[in-house]
Amino acid sequence: MVEFTVIGHVAIDRIITSEGERTQLGGPPTYVSLAARVMGHSTKVVTKVGEDFPEEYLEDLRKLGIDLVRQIGSSTTRFVLDYRGDERVLSVERICGEISPEEVSEVAGPVLVSAIVGEIRESTVSDLEAEAIALDPQGFLREVRRDGTITLRPWMDRELFGRLNVLKSSEEELKFITSVSDVSRGLRKLVGLGVEVAIATRGIQGSMVCTSKGCFEVPAAEVGRVVDSTGAGDVFIGAFLPEYLKGEAPRWCASLASAMASCIVQTEGARVEASLKEILARAEDVNNRLVRL
Repeated sequence: MVEFTVIGHVAIDRIITSEGERTQLGGPPTYVSLAARVMGHSTKVVTKVGEDFPEEYLEDLRKLGIDLVRQIGSSTTRFVLDYRGDERVLSVERICGEISPEEVSEVAGPVLVSAIVGEIRESTVSDLEAEAIALDPQGFLREVRRDGTITLRPWMDRELFGRLNVLKSSEEELKFITSVSDVSRGLRKLVGLGVEVAIATRGIQGSMVCTSKGCFEVPAAEVGRVVDSTGAGDVFIGAFLPEYLKGEAPRWCASLASAMASCIVQTEGARVEASLKEILARAEDVNNRLVRL
């Protein structure tokens, strides 16, 4: 079993589709912890919610081993994810307080930094003295407009990249990080800057993974109807990271991550209904279809 720490905000997501609207528990700590625990690993979480955090979600978090810090005078981070158009429209309604350097100063084991809307400073990440660091940089790239909608902005931290064991971004985010439109070239650029494993998730196209030994395309695991794609990227890194820390080869870690992501999109919210046997079977299928570039 591998244990690692996740740093980032738990959130409450309002999901809007053509079929209606619902509210559910979200945020990287939720989905990452779920994926890790399905595979038999465990997480510690450094996060914050506001005084308004619903009691109904507390038990769900406890089952994932997540303890909360309630911040007095603050609201829980709340997102709106609108899936009614061809592309998802993401906006934020409220943002909880910052996770301070003091709150992560004693993190020493492996850590995944996954800010979602600027709750972690770059300097806080740079000061981490963890034995291994993985980063999902979405929170550093997001810029909130006046109406609450979110757009992406260019961002790069060469010094930080030189310390990273794993960086996972979406294909779109990768372009804003590297200023390169080609996915494989962008990932290779990150590896050249010192990132050990660079990953770009690509939705239904799967993902691409690069190391100093080369790049490979990871197909998406085959699924039926997609019910809810929220959290798929978080589940991907939540499955990939502990297996990689355990010493598994990147291609297998990515295959397993693809399988886990295919399971989360088949349910609403942070739930996986597939058995471990089924997940591993999907991972084997993905691994057999993986293409080295």
